[in-house]
Amino acid sequence: MYLYFTGIDAFTSVFVRKGGDVFLNVSEAAVPKDYHLLLWKFVTDDVLVSFFPSGKSSVRGVYVGRIDLLENKYSIKLKNLQKSDSGLYTAIVTATSEEVLAEHKVTVQDPVGPVNLTVSVSSDSSSCNITATCTADGADISSTFRCAAKTCFQEGGEGSKVTKSGASLHLFLSRSSIVCNHSNQVSWTEKTTEIDHLCPKNAGKFEIHKIIRKSFPILCISLDLSSYNKV
Repeated sequence: MYLYFTGIDAFTSVFVRKGGDVFLNVSEAAVPKDYHLLLWKFVTDDVLVSFFPSGKSSVRGVYVGRIDLLENKYSIKLKNLQKSDSGLYTAIVTATSEEVLAEHKVTVQDPVGPVNLTVSVSSDSSSCNITATCTADGADISSTFRCAAKTCFQEGGEGSKVTKSGASLHLFLSRSSIVCNHSNQVSWTEKTTEIDHLCPKNAGKFEIHKIIRKSFPILCISLDLSSYNKV
């Protein structure tokens, strides 16, 4: 289960892999001691769970089995998220007045699909020219690479594209490989091909120039504290 967090104005955005879980947190210190009722709501009117000053709580029927109450008194874990669970979750407390304590904007995503990398090569006595095409999710990008005297350049074409599902498709040089990467906020997959295999006359330790470097603005945290893994 992977999450992506970024603070945006008054709420926190959370990206969750389909079938995964999400923690909805509220600070216990933020809850007034004289409160009458604390609710977690989905969108506007859909109540997930109610907390009462007596210490009792009530999980709404449709969420029984999907919500775990946590040691942090008013925080919950919502399990097995589906696309229909995407939306804004709000913790609201009623005391002398009504106050919003926390908001989490949850987006549930499918893992990205596989990628396909195809290459064609032409060469002469001094250089090796490669045209690579990276395809995934109905989108494709192509770029040209030239290698000569153990130096490789990414000369032209596209380096990246957003697919119809909102995932990112990237084609770039990394060390002595051409890489096709498909990623979103919860998963990634890629294919590579070694330049040595494509350009045997230029084989050796390649020096890469004019690399189109693409940073992936994705911070992933798994619930079991493992690192972000490939699909």
